[in-house]
Amino acid sequence: MNTDNDNVVEPKKENRAKVVFENLMTVVFAFASMGILAMLALKLTYLGPVAQTMKDFSLTDVYYYALKENGSPDTSRVVTIVDMTDLPDRAAIADGLERIMAMNPKVVGVDVVFEGNKPDTLADQWLTQLARDTSIVFSYRVEDYVDDTVGYGNEVHSFFSEEVQPNEGFTNFERRLVGGLKRNLTLSLRCQGTERKSLVEQVAEHYAGTAIPHRDAKKLNVNYRPTAFRMISPDSIEYHRDWIEDHVVLYGATHELADIHYTPVGEMAGIELLAYSIQTLLEQSEVKHISGWMTAILSFFIVLITHLGRKAYLKWAKARKSPWMKFFFTTTFVVGLLMSLWTIMLVWIGFLVFYLTGYSLNWGWAMAAIPFLGGAREFYELMITHAVGNYRNKV
Repeated sequence: MNTDNDNVVEPKKENRAKVVFENLMTVVFAFASMGILAMLALKLTYLGPVAQTMKDFSLTDVYYYALKENGSPDTSRVVTIVDMTDLPDRAAIADGLERIMAMNPKVVGVDVVFEGNKPDTLADQWLTQLARDTSIVFSYRVEDYVDDTVGYGNEVHSFFSEEVQPNEGFTNFERRLVGGLKRNLTLSLRCQGTERKSLVEQVAEHYAGTAIPHRDAKKLNVNYRPTAFRMISPDSIEYHRDWIEDHVVLYGATHELADIHYTPVGEMAGIELLAYSIQTLLEQSEVKHISGWMTAILSFFIVLITHLGRKAYLKWAKARKSPWMKFFFTTTFVVGLLMSLWTIMLVWIGFLVFYLTGYSLNWGWAMAAIPFLGGAREFYELMITHAVGNYRNKV
């Protein structure tokens, strides 16, 4: 009796294990196919633009676009920008800064480095006097990277820094010569062997009155959720006390070509990038990412579920009694359309997670592997057929 039961059950167990193995190998082959294509794109020179696109792509960009297209941006209640683009000289800049301070801002970040003295000594004295105000944070930049221990080797400060020792923070943005979107901002770095704080962190801490915790001690994943920052021209400062008093005020140029950066929401002036970064830090709304291992596991299961769903659908379609219905439901067009709809659904699931939790789910690799499922299944069956044929020939 036991022998009969064993004879009945074992084939079922064997078949079940075979099906599981087939499903897993199909998913593995789909990822392998996608990986080979990605490696070719990275290695072949003429596919450089494709490789760069693959490196820079993030579903977060899609989420920002959806937010932008489906609602008006919120107006920042904290950060105001005063545009100094058209101010002709240091005297005009100093005048604008003095009038800003008369409106009682909580803190002012000045996004310009005043290098060296100028012939207009009165303007330099004016700036030196203003620099004594502890509620102003001035910019400086670091240069000439040495190594991880030393960090950067040189600093460029405003001319009054040694005399006044003002509040300062670096405003360097990492630059890549080809491509590269500004998704994060450096909060602290090493210079001449010591850690230095950025202007963003200095301004945010002054506004909050305390140190602000963040996930990464050195990098801030900037949240570019569409936001309108109030822009004030220097000649209208006195008319906008309610936009300045008790606010963070950033004083810098908005139309300086040398300070334009590429971000997930388009080209952006450096002063506006600082505004988004400060707002992200103050609101604790940093974009969060799951670990690489979790991303890999999640991607694998997404592709596996997609494969099982596709397999079940094709089984259902091939079981149609009508030849025309069977033909229609199994056409490449219909199957491809369903896969496209499923991919769109994945994007919207990711969007809802991002909107509600701030987590950006990076399943771009999973979505790239899905189109290879059909070919991966055929390749697996071809390999099995070839292996079985060779085995029978040997026997």
